[in-house]
Amino acid sequence: MRRTTASRLGRIVRQAFVLAALACASLTGCGEAALPSMGSRRLDPSEGSVKVPYPINFLLPKSVSIHPFTGTRSFDKTGGIKGIDVRIEAKDAYGDANKAFGKFRFELYEFRPQNPDPKGRLVITWEEDLTEPENNLLHWNVHRTYEFKLLWRQPIPVGQKFVLRAVFSSPFTERLIDERVFVSGQ
Repeated sequence: MRRTTASRLGRIVRQAFVLAALACASLTGCGEAALPSMGSRRLDPSEGSVKVPYPINFLLPKSVSIHPFTGTRSFDKTGGIKGIDVRIEAKDAYGDANKAFGKFRFELYEFRPQNPDPKGRLVITWEEDLTEPENNLLHWNVHRTYEFKLLWRQPIPVGQKFVLRAVFSSPFTERLIDERVFVSGQ
């Protein structure tokens, strides 16, 4: 109970700090030059980086991690494993889960046992664009993670090991990467 109250208080203080910074930026006229207009154009991570003013930069994703609930699933009534249900958690500089506006690329590799780099042959890739608020919200869930149902046309053999790599690109942050070895069917 005490930890939850402290967490809420910390979140409220950070939000107040951000609002104060935004008000200060708008009063001094630097807000328009520093931040792109979200309503006037699509964000494209390939456009290069956008300078994000202090302290707002602390609220952007600093890491992404593939959540342990990630695994192979059947998304239809026929049975057989037909895809990967990926859960991604983005964390800010404070270690809090937050939203991430940008693009995710998911890469699935064969697993190479007893190798310093366990990634073998690239099997398949998926792209997910979260630059638009509507699409971003579509993948956001109540557990404060993103959820992606990555379909795969062929059945995935149960018990086979794979390496899943998630790459997040955004004009607001550095490229963020995480990878996880998992066993199909678990």
